[in-house]
Amino acid sequence: MDNELIQFKEVTKKFGKNVVLDSINLTIPEGKIIGIIGASGEGKSTILKMIASFYTPTKGEIYYKKKNLLKSRKLICKFFGLSIEDGSFYEKLTVKENLFHFGRLYNVKEDILKKRSEELISLVGLENAVNTLAKDLSLGMKKRLDIACSLIHNPTLLILDEPTSDLDILLRNQMIHLIKKINSHGTTIVLTTPNLSEIEELCDRIAILFNEKIIEEGEPSRIKSKYHAKNLNELFNKIFSKRERKTYQESTIKKSRLKLLNKEESLKKSLISDKEKFYSLFEKKDFGEDKKNKKEVKND
Repeated sequence: MDNELIQFKEVTKKFGKNVVLDSINLTIPEGKIIGIIGASGEGKSTILKMIASFYTPTKGEIYYKKKNLLKSRKLICKFFGLSIEDGSFYEKLTVKENLFHFGRLYNVKEDILKKRSEELISLVGLENAVNTLAKDLSLGMKKRLDIACSLIHNPTLLILDEPTSDLDILLRNQMIHLIKKINSHGTTIVLTTPNLSEIEELCDRIAILFNEKIIEEGEPSRIKSKYHAKNLNELFNKIFSKRERKTYQESTIKKSRLKLLNKEESLKKSLISDKEKFYSLFEKKDFGEDKKNKKEVKND
């Protein structure tokens, strides 16, 4: 039986009145590659950000090796690596300088850091760009650098948010090869990508999000067999075309807009002509949260 690395237990996440995830349970086994699948806005990136403790659950618990993450945040810095879509490296530092900078942030000892940097530069194929400023790298090289920085402290878990976005087919193939190589060294990987063929090629397990819930979780072959689907694209179409999807974001906006216009008739002209004023008032009145949650609000 697979060892459980990460566990979500009855986790709910709300942003104001908006429920993004509702009482989900999810297991991420050690040493595997797990893909989170869902349409835009279903909460895929929210799951990743809760694992990384950027967001805290509204309800429920998240565990790392049976230890509560919220009560053991040091575990995240020590054992987790994160590579997000926009990257987190420094443009004005070279490849080598970036790796050393992040290594020191993670308190990697200098003698280990030098060796680890050399290993990672080789792993991600940046040997010819060691002294190149990050801003002068190609897009594919920047993504590889970002992953290298996230691996500098030799994490147990690597979190990847759309690692192949904006890459052409050749660079995508290189990235897929790199992800497999990282996993072959024993690193557990959890990722999101809108490209289901990549999920199919990479992932040992998948979790499918729909209407705030995880409706399927497990090996892709088992889930495809259940739905009599040849591939994940067909599976996705079968699931999403035969079910009514909630449009909570759209409906909430429409209802709130009408409520504001009715209550604030005197502001009608400015609400229509001035978008900034409208959305400022909109957010304040209908999506106000406590100070803790305000810092979290982002589009998934």
